Amino acid sequence: MKQQYVSEYFIVIISLFLFNLIIDSVNSQRFLSFLQSIPRNILISTAFGFFLFLMGSPWLAFALTTLLTSLLTMASILKYRVLGEPLIFSDLAVAASFLRYPRFYMDAVPKFLRIIIISALICVPVIVYFVIKADLPPYSHWVGMVIMTLSGSVLAFLWKNNWSATLMTHPDLFSDVRNYGLIATLFFYFLRWRRERAPAPLEKSSSCVPPDIELLIIIQCESFADPVSLSTQHPLPPLPILTRLQKEGSNTRSGQLDVSGFGAYTMRTEYAALFGQDKKSLGFRYFDPFLTAHSNMSYALPNRLSYFFEERIFLHPHDLRFYNRAQLMPQMGFTKLISTEAFSEDDLCGSYVGDIALGKKICDIIEKASQKTHMIYTVTMENHGPWKPVDGIDHKNPLEIYDFHVRNSDILLDMLDQKLSGLGKKAVLAFFGDHRPSIPGYNSPAGSKSTPFVIKTYHSSADFDFPQGAHLTPAEFSEKIIRSLGKSFRPS
Repeated sequence: MKQQYVSEYFIVIISLFLFNLIIDSVNSQRFLSFLQSIPRNILISTAFGFFLFLMGSPWLAFALTTLLTSLLTMASILKYRVLGEPLIFSDLAVAASFLRYPRFYMDAVPKFLRIIIISALICVPVIVYFVIKADLPPYSHWVGMVIMTLSGSVLAFLWKNNWSATLMTHPDLFSDVRNYGLIATLFFYFLRWRRERAPAPLEKSSSCVPPDIELLIIIQCESFADPVSLSTQHPLPPLPILTRLQKEGSNTRSGQLDVSGFGAYTMRTEYAALFGQDKKSLGFRYFDPFLTAHSNMSYALPNRLSYFFEERIFLHPHDLRFYNRAQLMPQMGFTKLISTEAFSEDDLCGSYVGDIALGKKICDIIEKASQKTHMIYTVTMENHGPWKPVDGIDHKNPLEIYDFHVRNSDILLDMLDQKLSGLGKKAVLAFFGDHRPSIPGYNSPAGSKSTPFVIKTYHSSADFDFPQGAHLTPAEFSEKIIRSLGKSFRPS
């Protein structure tokens, strides 16, 4: 009988390694070598031991382990097709957001995959129940404990004595998934992220020359891109206001923002614009920099400008719990947060607050501004997918619906340009797209990822050190905003 159980465990473990060898090759696009597969196999063994310890059935432990790795692999493949990037450890942080706003994500999941996931969620508890009720050898749980402990100990030993200095020492996501597989990359990127240290705090300069600006307006426009560049098969006319500003000179500069994300990852662009830190300086924190933003607050633009702008407003017509904005924005130095409470159902354009309504709100704030200097950072929502038909608008396909929404963003840009031109106050307007939209069937991650930006000064001399049409990273863009505040102005 004991020989039978030994044979069963041997078959299960060999099957486990073979299955994960095959499924990991789907992400890696090749079979890993023996040495490259060691980190993955140790992690798989640890997970198998954990499930065996809990359930006492080797075949159920096999099923749960393979189900876990299969779901991660399917999620990674799906994400790559839509966003051009494999699954990363920080994606697990959006789980709460998924439960809160499933429509953000469910449209990207094919119907057949939804059926598989729902079926698994129903079947697994049922199978677990019957296995627990079955007559299983009592020592199976202890075998699981031994496997989990041994695998975990080997993992800890190799990490401490070798891998911490040699394995995935810097972010190279595509290469690491190809060389070590998805499971190992997820785990070791998480370890690297935990070990990252925050940079030394910035010291404020006591001899700084105040900016010659009364109003600083920064607009982070959701999924904003020039429609002309979206799809060659479905040409769309240009945005008139953006085109006009791109042709202006002297006090206006425009160009392309080289963002990293496609169709998502607003927080990467937003963080870079607010903190001025680039991909290299962030290391593994770059994948979701808001998770560690609390340790970098001296770099935040509102804090750096706190001596010069008395009122610093963050305006976003959506749930501020996303990316923990409700807690982080005051720490960044914003003195006031404005969200959904300032808008009504009449302000909706589709599923979200429209950009025209948002523009009216910003103009109202500007008009009512006292003699105090103001900084207003706005994150729009209208262009956010999924792009469903809008009542009263005769557009059916997602590209046409997106084009309708993005033209409202262009109107928002015009509203602010006209308001600041006629106001008479010295002001700076910075307007940029956080990432391109991902519209399956019309554009893809393989194309360009850049988004337009505009910086314009009003009733004040500009000091631009870059030409029209320049390509900037979001971190460089942040520094250009600071430079636009005055020739001698440097906050820290």
